[in-house]
Amino acid sequence: MPFAAFFVAVCLVLCIFDAARKAVLCILLGAVVGMASVLHTANRLERIRVQYAARPLVLTAEVESVSDSYYPGVVDAVLRVEKINDAKTSFRVECETLPECEAGQRVQGRFVLSVPAQQSRVGLYSDGIVLLAEPDEEKPDFKQLGQSSSFRARTHRLQQRLSAALRRRMDGKTGGVLAAMTVGDRTHLSPELRSAYRGAGLAHVLVVSGMHVSILCGEVFRLDARRKKERCYAALRLRAVWKALLALLLVGVTGFTPSVLRAAAAVWVSALGVWLYAPPDTLTSLAVAGIAMTAGSSYAVCDIGFELSFAAVLGTVAGGACIRRIRKWYSIRFRSKASAPVKRPWYFKLPERLWGLAESVCISVCASAATFPVLVLRGLSVSIWAVVSSVTVLWLIQPMMLLGLGTAFTGLVPVLAPLHGALSVLSAALTGLLDRWAVWIAAKPGAGLYFDTSYAAIVCLVLIVLCWLAFRWRLRLRVAVPCIVLTAAVSVGLGNALSRDVVHIDLVGSANAPAVVVTQNDTAVVLFRGGNSVRNAVEEQLARRGAGKIELLVDLRTKPETPCALEAEQSVLAEEMSVNTAQKQKCTPALVEVLRTRNGCLVRLTIGNRQFVTLSGRVELAQPVSARWLLASPARPEAVQYKEVLALRRYDWMTGGAAQSSSLSLRRYGGLRAE
Repeated sequence: MPFAAFFVAVCLVLCIFDAARKAVLCILLGAVVGMASVLHTANRLERIRVQYAARPLVLTAEVESVSDSYYPGVVDAVLRVEKINDAKTSFRVECETLPECEAGQRVQGRFVLSVPAQQSRVGLYSDGIVLLAEPDEEKPDFKQLGQSSSFRARTHRLQQRLSAALRRRMDGKTGGVLAAMTVGDRTHLSPELRSAYRGAGLAHVLVVSGMHVSILCGEVFRLDARRKKERCYAALRLRAVWKALLALLLVGVTGFTPSVLRAAAAVWVSALGVWLYAPPDTLTSLAVAGIAMTAGSSYAVCDIGFELSFAAVLGTVAGGACIRRIRKWYSIRFRSKASAPVKRPWYFKLPERLWGLAESVCISVCASAATFPVLVLRGLSVSIWAVVSSVTVLWLIQPMMLLGLGTAFTGLVPVLAPLHGALSVLSAALTGLLDRWAVWIAAKPGAGLYFDTSYAAIVCLVLIVLCWLAFRWRLRLRVAVPCIVLTAAVSVGLGNALSRDVVHIDLVGSANAPAVVVTQNDTAVVLFRGGNSVRNAVEEQLARRGAGKIELLVDLRTKPETPCALEAEQSVLAEEMSVNTAQKQKCTPALVEVLRTRNGCLVRLTIGNRQFVTLSGRVELAQPVSARWLLASPARPEAVQYKEVLALRRYDWMTGGAAQSSSLSLRRYGGLRAE
């Protein structure tokens, strides 16, 4: 709310300076509509909480997605509830201990619903997850009701078939990357390539988003229009219908992910405009898509994917406008048809064919610049190679997308086996080229920079004010650009100097099996427990903090079903330690002591003059261990004496009603701050 009020106030001040009364009216109207949406969402969530939370209920639901869990025989799943005690309803819940099942199935059982913890509430609400569900221990009555016949379940099964057909004649790594790019199946991505793409600033390529929708629904039909030279409005309307249907198919194939939904909504709005004889307008379509996405839940704007998508589209539009103005200036100043032509110097003799490359570079730079404030305000590390990577591999995305879809669909028809083989070879060659680029860039030094969120907000605000003043005072680019670049460079250097040697302690992943990530500069210590979902959360947190090296990995699982795929310089495995033995490892972020007992293990971290303890399983000691902070987990801390707690949510053994923090930043012998 404070940020929204500040944003509206700044916009009103800018409009007052420009005497734009209509803009003031639109901003005030938008603020009123936004407040109404917030109140509507809050009332809906409160009504669901009062009606269903904190008591056993019989749920009939469809399993939307599953991932590995810390405990054997169960999965971490997202469910769409269809009935509660035979009464129809519709909302999403997350269950971290659901008996083993598959996505697309219908299940029924007795569950206890609860409200998410305060620190994770916004993230879950932005994903559409309203409550958390746990099977009733006294009487679970869990049943699998077979495959669901809903459109979502059918498209999920189609997605799996397309993914299998796509990967049939490719190696595991290449096929996993291409399946993620084309049909949205990320289950076959290798951890090494996932980390490499994230480090190279190309993680957005692996998530089917607005870029992929525009390539599939825009470029293909644009080429078709160029070839046939159609001027008939009926043909334009028919083509708009095909675009809308193709966007709907891509939404279903990729599992209704928010990024694809937003882009598809923009395509549908554009198609509706064609049918209503309205001129195409990217910003209007984007605005209507945003309103449609937030109509059901105002928390949708808190999703980082939502923010990055809108920022990237705005940057793309700005890049297109910039290159058009440059071409217009170039034409007026240097072309012979100009009223007072000027002789072009040698460095301005740009061939016409290179304008396409210049357009790609300009759009990539503007899109990266537009997403930069979102990344730093969200506390994410910013790859200094991201712009270079985006510009370099931009030409690869379209042929890879089209070849991947062609390979997937021809793989479903046995008669087209020769064509499927040829497309597989071409797709594998392009995907392998992109993989090698990502691995090479991710290994470069200085691949990521981390900015403190508060400091980044101040820097972004200063840069925005400088840009506005330059525009307002009509400063020449030769004066404005160096000043802004110098200010940004000084701010980045000062920010890195201020955040140097700060130790960050974060609990990530599932609340039933949280992992502990301790980072300092570019190194990290990871205390791991959980499955693939927790591993992905650890990798994302390492990228968020800009830590490219795991100095020590401690696997707290005493009976792991699968080995941990995280790469580390040193590893300590609880399953290989003898009972009642201890190991001590001195690392850059902390001194780590691991004690293995009969039914669990205990880890103590010493950072400067502070000590932190976490437990896994049941730990019994002759005398309790003293520490200032307990890094909480479901294990009851009877063997620990502590003063303060870091936790992802409230556990049964906790007392008191104080809010829990899940992150802590400190200096070794200085202050600390809980987040």
